[in-house]
Amino acid sequence: MPLKLISDILDLSRIESGQISFTFANCDLSQLVEDIYNTHRLLMPEGVELIREFPETPAIINTDRFRLTQMVTNFINNATKFTTRGYIKVKYEYSDDNQHILISVEDTGKGIPEDKIKLVFERFQKLDEFAKGTGLGLAISMSIIKTFKGTILLDSEEGKGSKFTISLPRTSQ
Repeated sequence: MPLKLISDILDLSRIESGQISFTFANCDLSQLVEDIYNTHRLLMPEGVELIREFPETPAIINTDRFRLTQMVTNFINNATKFTTRGYIKVKYEYSDDNQHILISVEDTGKGIPEDKIKLVFERFQKLDEFAKGTGLGLAISMSIIKTFKGTILLDSEEGKGSKFTISLPRTSQ
């Protein structure tokens, strides 16, 4: 845990200070979702199913695959901590106006109280002090998304689950 904390703090400070380099290249999101699914499906708690969904028409976007994977993995790891039954779904789709790619992680976990939703992206915020983690994963994700010129949306209902959505501008192929 101490090494993870130090690593997360260094990661966050490097991203925010512009000291970390991003490597942008074309990325097939269907393959990315499949790779993330294959990495995490065997790590699911008993009674929780990992589901993947993507459109028939694959999206190729120009992004830093490593950092995008880091964000989605942060969301899945958080969902795993707070979901004891049901599912965790990782998917991507095109926005209604076809201008953005929406990558989401949705769970049937315990959800986030409405008054805490704005706090989850703050540094060292842990809604459950007994849950594993440093409380920096979502702050790191928020720093990464700024470099991607995108947004992170959070929809959550206490007792029903949460959905974190990354919205990225759609780039021409």
